[in-house]
Amino acid sequence: MKIATQVREYVDQLADGSVFKYEDLNRISHNKVAIAKILSRLTKENKINRIEKGIFYKAKKTRFGILNPEIEEIIKSEIKSDGKITGYISGAFSYNKLGLTTQIPNVIEIVTEKRKPSKIIGGIKIKYIQGTLKFTKSNVKYLQILDALKNIKKIPDSNLEDSYKILKEHIKSFKNKKKFLDFGLESSPQTRALIGAILSEVSDLDLTNLEKTLNELTTFKLGIEQIKDKKRWHIK
Repeated sequence: MKIATQVREYVDQLADGSVFKYEDLNRISHNKVAIAKILSRLTKENKINRIEKGIFYKAKKTRFGILNPEIEEIIKSEIKSDGKITGYISGAFSYNKLGLTTQIPNVIEIVTEKRKPSKIIGGIKIKYIQGTLKFTKSNVKYLQILDALKNIKKIPDSNLEDSYKILKEHIKSFKNKKKFLDFGLESSPQTRALIGAILSEVSDLDLTNLEKTLNELTTFKLGIEQIKDKKRWHIK
């Protein structure tokens, strides 16, 4: 089958408004010149629109004209490449999805394996943060919650009591809570203390090793009254 036919079929099967990159077409061909010519042709036919170099979206036509891609579609294109996960959403946008804040951020934070410069796509600023923990499609939700625990005092338009309660309920809903323990052992001291406090309430896991990683002389001043065993986890 010709490259042009395959690219057209790929675009046809996309939902209107979907964002895609050159890299997503690697499964069809690595001939960038040929791919570029076909995408240029599709752009002229108004089947797709170019957001910026190498990034396109399938035109979503309405009676009011062609709509710009939604923020979720732009983010999706930045955390996946050629069908593989290359990053995950963190920061205020993630906190909003977790129910921790109603605020919609102006900057989208994406955790990646390597440091990358910030950029603007379709009017949306994307800030990349180099992750410290290895992420896969199956553990992203764990890491998003750990990120929220790490930055619990910085979540916009929220209070610590509500944030702690919501995150505890999220963790309680996970079947494999041991993953939180495993990731917690590799996290920052405050995150270890908070994950320990929550797991001691919602699981029967042995948290001795996690407890031992905390410095006896370090205290985390959070002021979260609902934590049951503050002394064990060095929390005030």
